[in-house]
Amino acid sequence: MEAYVDEAIIKKREEQKRKKYSSLENGYYVAGKILQFGEKEILGGFRIYLPDNMGTMPEEIARIKYPSEFRPPMILTTVDLSVNMGFNLFDRQMEAGETEDMAKRMEAAIEREHPDYRFYGCRVMEKVEGHRFSFRSHGMDSDLYNMMLAVSLEKSLILANFNCPYKDYKHWEKAVVLMWETIRPARKRGDVLR
Repeated sequence: MEAYVDEAIIKKREEQKRKKYSSLENGYYVAGKILQFGEKEILGGFRIYLPDNMGTMPEEIARIKYPSEFRPPMILTTVDLSVNMGFNLFDRQMEAGETEDMAKRMEAAIEREHPDYRFYGCRVMEKVEGHRFSFRSHGMDSDLYNMMLAVSLEKSLILANFNCPYKDYKHWEKAVVLMWETIRPARKRGDVLR
């Protein structure tokens, strides 16, 4: 009986932390940790709020985890390398609706290569002009949850990807969408901080 009460107390505390820390400004409770966020400039072309616990993935690790020569030029990761986010930036202006086509084409290409993956469909972003999709893939020792994003920003196309252990996706999914919705142009000379 005592163990049941202890579990209920722990569960209640976890729920209170999730409610209290549910924004990028105040911190976000993810997988038992309160993450703090800061705005960072990526690839000299845009800014985004990212967790302070993510750093640049070393090149030798990136070559192993992302063996394709087309891996993102910027890959961020947690200390244990289990949670990763990558970014590509292209000089290409997109018309309205093109990000949805781009996301659906990327999704279809991955599905053709890996018909055993589970796909969850394409969704429109609310605060940036873009679309995202997600899928479950298979890793060496466990399944992964993957999210991909196509965003049109001024005269650029941003492609982003995210992955984490599948067992943790419920903790990360909303936080990643909130991060991606903070994408904005990099400050130009003379911009005023607000």
